[in-house]
Order: sequence, then C-alpha cells, then structure tokens
Amino acid sequence: MRRWLVVLFALGSLCALGAQDAAPQPASAPVSGFGRPRYMVFLFEAEEDTLTPEQSFLLYNSILANVAGANKDVVILESPDQSVPRTKEGKEELARRINADSWLTVVASGGFQNLTVEVDIFDILRQESTAHEIIRPGFVVDSRTIARGFWDGIVADISKDYSRIVDFTTLTVHGRPGTELVGVPGGPYRIDSTGTLVEKIPYPSVFLMRARAAGAYEVERPLTLGIDKTDVDLGQVSKPWIGVEASLSSLQFPMVRVWGSIIPALLFVRLGVSTQMIGLYPIDNAQSVLVTGSPLSFLSLDAGLYVLPAENLFRIYVAAGGYLRFSHPSGYFGLDNDGAPGALTATVGAEYSPSRRIRFLLAYEPALIFAPDPQRFINISFVANSYPSGQVPGYVVLPWGLIDLRNVYVGMRVDF
Repeated sequence: MRRWLVVLFALGSLCALGAQDAAPQPASAPVSGFGRPRYMVFLFEAEEDTLTPEQSFLLYNSILANVAGANKDVVILESPDQSVPRTKEGKEELARRINADSWLTVVASGGFQNLTVEVDIFDILRQESTAHEIIRPGFVVDSRTIARGFWDGIVADISKDYSRIVDFTTLTVHGRPGTELVGVPGGPYRIDSTGTLVEKIPYPSVFLMRARAAGAYEVERPLTLGIDKTDVDLGQVSKPWIGVEASLSSLQFPMVRVWGSIIPALLFVRLGVSTQMIGLYPIDNAQSVLVTGSPLSFLSLDAGLYVLPAENLFRIYVAAGGYLRFSHPSGYFGLDNDGAPGALTATVGAEYSPSRRIRFLLAYEPALIFAPDPQRFINISFVANSYPSGQVPGYVVLPWGLIDLRNVYVGMRVDF
C-alpha cells in the first residue's frame, strides 16, 4: 500500500509543475486622444490700392492651404463676412457666431513688388495673443515663391500653441488595495491602501476598465463617462483555495472530492472517496434504480490545471493521478489484491459556472487498472451481468491489467 501512495503523490506533484499565469496587459487609452478640437476663424484683408484681386486670391488660398494642415487639433474656418472687424470685440463676436474660439488675422499690403504681411493670432479662451509677426520678404514674390515654405512661421505658431480642449469628470472606484486598473484613459492606475481611487478622467469617453488584484478574479466594467461623476464598486471575489465536489462516478456511484489550490483557479490537487456499496442501476423491471452494490471503495488522488482563463464561465481542465481500491466485506478492510489494488487515471473535464462559487462538472476519466489476473478481475466485477464472449464493452484487456474507457462522471462543486 505504501508503494501505491508514493506513486500517486509523485504523479500529483508532476502535474502541478510548470504552469504560470501570464495574462496579457492591454494598453490604456492616452488622455491626448480625448477632447474636442479648437476652431480658428481665418480673417484676411488686402489693401485694394496695392494688391490686385488676383494677387489677393493667390495670397488668401496659399495661406489657407498651409494653415489648414498645421495642427490636427485645430480646424480652420473661413469667415462668413468679407470685411474684417476693426476691434477685438468685433472679432470675438464674429468668431462666436460660427463657434470659433480663436482667430487668425492676416493683413496684406504693398503688392507682390513690395509685399508686407501682418499676422495676428489670438486665443479667445485664454484671452491672449499667441503670435504677432510681420513678414517682409524684401524681394519681388510670385505664385511659386509663396508656395514654398513662405508661411512656415504661421504654421509653426498654430502647431505649437494650440491643442484639444479636454474636459474632465470625476471617476471614483472602490476595490481592494493594490488593485491595478487598466484601460482607463491616462492609466494604468492603482488603488491605494484606502480602497478608493479618485481620478479626473477626460470626457466624453467610452472604455473597458479591467481591474486586477492578486488572489481575486479579474473584473471587467464597460464605462461611459459624461459630465456627471461616476462611482464604481468593483465587488471583487477571491479566487478559491478549497472546493467540495459531489458527483456520480461512472454515472452510478457516489463520490466526494476535496479540491485544494496550488495556484488559485489555475493549479489544483484533488483527494476523493467513492464507493460501490450503493449505486444507480437503471435495469428494466427493477423495483428501484437505487441498489446495494459491492463492498468496494476507492481513494483517489490527482493533480491538474485549467487551460482557460479563470474569468471564463466555461472552463476546460486536465488532470492525472490514480486511485487505490479497498475491499471491505464484513470483518475485513484492505487493498483489493484479489481483483486490482489500484489504477492510474487521466481526466479531461469541463465546468460551467453560474456564479463564482458554484460549478457544474462533466468529465471523462479513463483508467489503467493494475490487475494481476485481468480475467479474474472481470469475473469478480461482472458476476451479475456476465458476458458470454468474455469481452466487456469499454474494457481493453492487457496481459497485466485493463484499460477502463467507460468512466464518465457528472457533479457539482462549491468553492470557498
């Protein structure tokens, strides 16, 4: 018996080695991706006595074409009026009519022979002039000249001084200290020892927040932030260390297993007890399907791992181990050396979780049974239902044992 216990323990230890939890780390959304663009109205004035309509047209469109792509956060709007207001207040009023928050004023004079361009850029929100310059090339210009970097100074001013307007709202998250929050704009963030995180987050924004904490299931929360404050309670659930399973082995015999975690929700060991003293026998014309069976019980030990993430409602697991068979007729208790003392098992199972604590199980568990005399094992095991051919469906007879391909079990587990 000691030899069998050593073998089972070694197999369980081997199954528990080599697995690591390597969950991918999704990137958080940058704050710069939020907010609304700036709107700048373009005001152009040309002295009629010094510039021809054609020259004014070339200057206007050349400047507009260059500044339109100066900054991806700035939208250039053309003025709805032909004239340019003379006062600051007049320019602000015109800008507000078309929902602009800044202006670019260009006054051109002197003609192409002696061109002078006065540029003024004003930010209404900050109430300050962000650029003021006078461009005097000092030589005769033409359409080719003004198309080659002539307006780089204006482009540079708009590019460096203006960015999107970002509005912020308050996001409050309650969770376990040390919880990492990813997917949140500007993150990742970490909940401190108070158990509460309060952050200013840009809005409007839509994102998927993932909360990860050691020893707890990952929580996913899709969030849509607006002007109102948002309060989130993560309601984190600890991954289980112990579980108790009740099931039917071979869909007939009662079994109880205790699951213990090596790494919660990833690696596990299981210790189980089942018996054939009572079982379900759906036989035609029988008085009851619950029938007293053989004085035979099993002590099982195996170890395994899950192959799908802990947060999935449906998970697959595999395990390997074995069991010892104990015979206990009246007045005797010991290994079943007359039939088979034990077996090695491999398990492929699936579980569905309607909640974090309740699991429904379905598994297939073939066994390699060590029987000194395979034919005697069959004769002992199937006295009531003998097979004339000597071949039992679902068993593969070997010179030194049998392979049992019939064992399917269903059950339920409660985790703690």
